[in-house]
Amino acid sequence: MAGTGLPRVLGQSAESGPGTQATRRAWPEGSSDSLSSGGSDSDESVYKVLLLGAPGVGKSALARIFGGVEDGPEAEAAGHTYDRSIMVDGEEASLMVYDIWEQDGGRWLPGHCMAMGDAYVIVYSVTDKGSFEKASELRVQLRRARQTDDVPIILVGNKSDLVRSREVSVDEGRACAVVFDCKFIETSAALHHNVQALFEGVVRQIRLRKDSKEANARRQAGTRRRESLGKKAKRFLGRIVARNSRKMAFRAKSKSCHDLSVL
Repeated sequence: MAGTGLPRVLGQSAESGPGTQATRRAWPEGSSDSLSSGGSDSDESVYKVLLLGAPGVGKSALARIFGGVEDGPEAEAAGHTYDRSIMVDGEEASLMVYDIWEQDGGRWLPGHCMAMGDAYVIVYSVTDKGSFEKASELRVQLRRARQTDDVPIILVGNKSDLVRSREVSVDEGRACAVVFDCKFIETSAALHHNVQALFEGVVRQIRLRKDSKEANARRQAGTRRRESLGKKAKRFLGRIVARNSRKMAFRAKSKSCHDLSVL
């Protein structure tokens, strides 16, 4: 959507928590899915996204990048809740990102956090094996809390720029995502690497579960039209090979956990 590149800021709702702040920073220019600068229908749904994870893994950094208030006094005034509208696959989506896990002096109880989200982002640091194990525990807790709900869960390995300090490999993160049946992506909040892809992927995962099959088929058709012939052929051959080998099937599923545009 054309415009100034500034995000549209939603009004703070009664449930959004303290400190919801206007946002200013856009995603990098040239992105195919830019931020919206215009309004939308008043009945537009707002997707609630909860960030979970051990202290110090970069949850707040990711949330502030999304909210566009990562630097200066605005970051201190923003609180722990960020409202923003983004364009994903040509359609506007409104996200309310909550960085309230173990914040606000325990005001937000863990049980409440695990019950209120339309999607969950479980963050660990690739430089901290303990935070990776904590992420696995949180996935188990979520499964228990939302047994009957098909909610998207994205496992995020943050701080991927710290190569020499890495304690958790990409393969370990991918394998964990396969075992726990969730999506996986590595990010670097310091370099803004994959942060945009993460939140756009969250929107796609929510839509795949909430929207009609027809709407999702239309979006996927548009995505496939933009793919190269080589990518299409590689994906097709991969499916054929995977059918004939359990090991290859696991590898195929492992690779698909990186694709946040499919279930």
